[in-house]
Amino acid sequence: MAVRHYTALIHAFLLWALWPLAAGATSAEWVEGFEAGLAQARDQQRPAFVYFDAEWCSWCQRYKRDTLDTPRVRDLLARHYVATRVDFDARPDLVKRYGVRGLPYTLILSPAGKVLNGFVGILTPGDMSDMLRDFAVRRESALPRERPDIIARSGRLDRAGFEKFRRAFLDHVNDLYDPRHGTLAGRFETGATLKRPSPLTWMYLANHEPWRERARRAALAEHKRLHDPVGGGFFNFLDPSQPGGDYTESSKLLEGNAWLIAWFAQAGTENAELKQVAVDGWRFMRDRLWDARGRGFWQAQVADQRHYALPSWLRWLSAPPPLDRLKRADTNAQAAWALVHYARATGDRRALDYAAGALDFVLTTQWRDGRLYHHWRDATLSTPDVPLDWFWVLGAGAELERVLPDAARRQRLQEISVLAASWLRQAMRMSDSELPDSELAGMIAWVSQHQSLYPQIPPRAREWALKRLHLNAETLPDDVVHGLLAWEQALKQKP
Repeated sequence: MAVRHYTALIHAFLLWALWPLAAGATSAEWVEGFEAGLAQARDQQRPAFVYFDAEWCSWCQRYKRDTLDTPRVRDLLARHYVATRVDFDARPDLVKRYGVRGLPYTLILSPAGKVLNGFVGILTPGDMSDMLRDFAVRRESALPRERPDIIARSGRLDRAGFEKFRRAFLDHVNDLYDPRHGTLAGRFETGATLKRPSPLTWMYLANHEPWRERARRAALAEHKRLHDPVGGGFFNFLDPSQPGGDYTESSKLLEGNAWLIAWFAQAGTENAELKQVAVDGWRFMRDRLWDARGRGFWQAQVADQRHYALPSWLRWLSAPPPLDRLKRADTNAQAAWALVHYARATGDRRALDYAAGALDFVLTTQWRDGRLYHHWRDATLSTPDVPLDWFWVLGAGAELERVLPDAARRQRLQEISVLAASWLRQAMRMSDSELPDSELAGMIAWVSQHQSLYPQIPPRAREWALKRLHLNAETLPDDVVHGLLAWEQALKQKP
């Protein structure tokens, strides 16, 4: 009996251990990388199932566990598709090209690369299976890509033109304002909820009537929604639209934390509670996201819903979730810029040393052989020469040079400005139909103001960029703020 008992136990253990291998025998083999997946789709004449995710994204973890890894979905992917994974952080070019506004993002392409479908969020296994069966039989019949209508363009650059565009921006923001939550958490015209906070917008509105009081209330509301008093720092977003209750995206992203501490420090000049929250957020960035050995900031502390579901006392005793150990040029530049704002509001000049360290990491490590690389992971650089990266770095450099000038940094910034200026001279010959998005247009306009630091930038670049500011139904308010600020500055400089 004993032998039979132990034999049964061993048999049960082997079934348990080997079941995942057997279950995955017909599952999709994920291709890493967009180009490799698309090439395989062409060779096999299958649609490409392209899945954008990030290590820090808890929704992505849930999507993979509850939908993509279920047997019927795995089987359909293996039989009819080339399943392709794309790292959201490493491919800003694809994010822009396909209008990726959130994660997880799913894109289905025909073998020829035409878009058959694209959507943000999670489908149930049943809905996903139905969709996969439908698109498995499609080849070149791409669905029409609906682009949101432009609701405002900059047009004339005089005072009247500015006020007209600014009114359209404020109307857009007002539509997104949710008085129940006291902040920007409403829905776009397309029905998608604005989930992530908008600190740049609130920093702008705090200085403009009649939004001052709303901005004050929004800062109090947003810190209560997003601040983590146990682990420090701020969560990526809270989604109030979920039918089962508010859902907290528990990743803590570098750029989100940086701009939130800048906003709360600004609001904290009149409110001690907000000032303390800003200081706490700064400590999280310094103690958790800062790479003390290699300098620069890590991109995120990854999401871990189970960790944050623990009681507070147990979280105090537990190790925090791990870091996503990549460094991005644009977000380190944003962190440097935001820390200049934070230091100005709080008087903490030590933050400027970290701002310099973050930007200098980009300029000494990610600027190589005349190219600025977007993505650093495990000492490997990838995705060179993203125009938005150039202008975030140049904008942050101009802010930092005003308070902490450095000759070596200035030299590298000017080298990047030569590259950006060359690209700009070509872009300025593009037709109006080839609009840069408003974030890039605004950043170009902002950087173009600094002719004394960046004399290589074409003299008419600011006007060219401002004429290309536009709003559509899904424009993120933060994307427009630097354009508005550059436009205001241009008007002040006119005789």
